[in-house]
Amino acid sequence: METAMKCLRCGSESLVDGAIYSPIRTAFRPQGAKFLTLETGDIQTKAIMCKNCGYVEIIGDAMKLRRLTSDAGESSGNIT
Repeated sequence: METAMKCLRCGSESLVDGAIYSPIRTAFRPQGAKFLTLETGDIQTKAIMCKNCGYVEIIGDAMKLRRLTSDAGESSGNIT
């Protein structure tokens, strides 16, 4: 599926959604996060790759990061 964004490297609008994989799906785990919650400490990521230059952008769930780091009251752009 193509995304209606622009590449941060070359400005192309030809981007494709995907994910970064290793032997298992890659996730982000914040340092010093609180883990006494009902959800895991891992934050799933998604990736977007530019068809023109190959630049890969990795995006995580900012709302979950704020919950895990006690910043839930903070409001900023959320990309999920």
